[in-house]
Amino acid sequence: MTLRRSRLIAGAAVVAVAGAVTGGAIARADASNPVARAAAGGVSLSPATVEHTTRRGDVGRITIRNTTSHTLRVTVKVRPWRQARDTGDVSANLRGDLSPYVAAGRPRFNLRPGSRRVTVRVRRTPPGGSLYAGIEVFGKPLHAKARNGIVARYRVIGRLRLNPVHRRPKLRIGKVDVKRYKRGKVLILAVRNIGNTLDRVGGSTSITGPARRRSPIAAMTPVPGQVVYLVAGGVDGLRHGRYRAHFTITQGGRRHHASRSFSL
Repeated sequence: MTLRRSRLIAGAAVVAVAGAVTGGAIARADASNPVARAAAGGVSLSPATVEHTTRRGDVGRITIRNTTSHTLRVTVKVRPWRQARDTGDVSANLRGDLSPYVAAGRPRFNLRPGSRRVTVRVRRTPPGGSLYAGIEVFGKPLHAKARNGIVARYRVIGRLRLNPVHRRPKLRIGKVDVKRYKRGKVLILAVRNIGNTLDRVGGSTSITGPARRRSPIAAMTPVPGQVVYLVAGGVDGLRHGRYRAHFTITQGGRRHHASRSFSL
């Protein structure tokens, strides 16, 4: 069983925040941050991932542990993912709220030093029959005194995976473009996951024109509803001119074919 702790910044979804008493400024907590060193203990969440087939009712439990010396006002919310198109990395959209579909059995409570188990409950079947999101646990000390004008606060993000009863992998293949990354110019293909699964998307591409080139496409995992950019190979060294790229894209055992033109 994996623990996610708010005092760590390594990893995609675990941070601690600190709000100034007067201004509410936010700072990330890491080993070099005096705010992090001043904060005693932290908040952890286990398991890091709650996974279940989508159905109404209870789908799992999380254990929230308070290892600070203060009583925390804890808020638990389910947040939609925001996905970076170029890397595929996800982060919780803290402005989004999926409580109409799924929520903690007790979304707000005071937690003394120790732990509490919280039920995750599906209120209504999500559109498409699946839901992939972050579970945000936010803790704020009730009576902590400011140190150097700062009161530490804690945020931990876990993962929620509600898999569909009936899988429907599906893609919408978009445009191509040439982008310059650190390793040089590459051809990218935009794809949107319009299905209800979390299947990886990869494949291969064949470029024809003034020169020819074949290359594999590095796999990515688009969240349903999100767009990612598949890197379809490098184009450095190709002669200038008009080209045609032929794509074979795979997702969840399905194969898609598409052709797009581009110029160099």
